Amino acid sequence: MKVATYNLRVDTDFDQDWQWRYRSDKVLELINYHDWSLLAVQEIRPTQIADLQTLTQYQSITAERDGDGQGEGIGLYYKPSDYSLMDSGSFWLSLTPDQPSIHPEAAYTRLCIWAILEPKEGPAFLVISTHLDNISEIARFEGMKVILTRLADKISIYPVLLMGDLNAERTEDVHDYLATLFSNAKEHGEQPHYGPKGSYQNFDYNMPWSELEEIDYIYTKGFTVVKTACLTDACDRRFPSDHFPLEAELRFEEKKVDEK
Repeated sequence: MKVATYNLRVDTDFDQDWQWRYRSDKVLELINYHDWSLLAVQEIRPTQIADLQTLTQYQSITAERDGDGQGEGIGLYYKPSDYSLMDSGSFWLSLTPDQPSIHPEAAYTRLCIWAILEPKEGPAFLVISTHLDNISEIARFEGMKVILTRLADKISIYPVLLMGDLNAERTEDVHDYLATLFSNAKEHGEQPHYGPKGSYQNFDYNMPWSELEEIDYIYTKGFTVVKTACLTDACDRRFPSDHFPLEAELRFEEKKVDEK
């Protein structure tokens, strides 16, 4: 399967002549072209969800952080031609995950979406999508603790994909925490990673690859990573979003047979 995580950049007037309504078609064309079977997206508002619904090859699971359906949120987009949805849910990364709420150290309310998908061929698996806090390292770590604690039972029995904008450079403790359960896809491919390691360019068209922030990740359990890529697609010398999409090509690990 080919999967990706992509922060679409929130629809905001701050971006002036490159706000969502001017670049939405570029984002949709990019998604159509790369044809991922499963896509995690971040920073989506109702206007963006409406446009993403034109991608009729996908079904979606979305969650909005303020609880009123009007704010920013995250989503999972999957192809029903490839997967059947068995179960799904969402919760907040806070001390009260079952209600709209913010962690005391965080700058913004943060969410997690999860789903159990069953492919046409292969075992059912758990996919997790999140967007951790952009200001507080403590909130990022504690938010991930909420995710792994709340989903512990499912993580223990299913292959897992954890994807999203973690807002955490590779040196942060949250990655050591994740490494106790998962593999960082970029570091475990059968083929070398393609493109820059970093994915956040903030619409800076002169930034060297070495200076890109490495904050978007795909973590796996129970999958073999064939290859990964950070895709630097541009349209008329402009980027569709302030993040590049990170993709991974995966296959289920073969189960080992005990020798007697």
